Amino acid sequence: MSEQKPNKKPEKKPDITFFHPDLLEAPADGRAPYLKGYRCKKCGQLDFPKLSPCPSCWGEEFEVVPLSRRGKLYSFSDNFIGQAGMKTPYSFGYIDLPENLRIFAQLEGAPGSFRCDDEVELTVGTVRDNRDGVPLISYKFRKI
Repeated sequence: MSEQKPNKKPEKKPDITFFHPDLLEAPADGRAPYLKGYRCKKCGQLDFPKLSPCPSCWGEEFEVVPLSRRGKLYSFSDNFIGQAGMKTPYSFGYIDLPENLRIFAQLEGAPGSFRCDDEVELTVGTVRDNRDGVPLISYKFRKI
């Protein structure tokens, strides 16, 4: 009689489709990831994410501007009931960057540990699992 080996499920690799090329740059050379701002070449307005045409002047040419990795937590919400694929509890918040932009992002850390005006920094991590249970990776912010 031959001995049967248990079937091993292949390890699920992270799904990096949330590394949207218009939002986040994660340099292959190991430098820290950064969010991409877009400055209108016609009027100079800076936006995140990219808004085309420019909402101020209808310009259609932009230059990419690496945004600051640090900011201040403007407001936040601790969530105890989530959508499918999200492990609860989790937190979301608005982060004010020095470039006068306000970014909405998931927060990395224990719910109940955040306060308005906390200093936060950009990080990359799992934001939820897709329907196959594979982690979706994107940008987040964590307390400094």
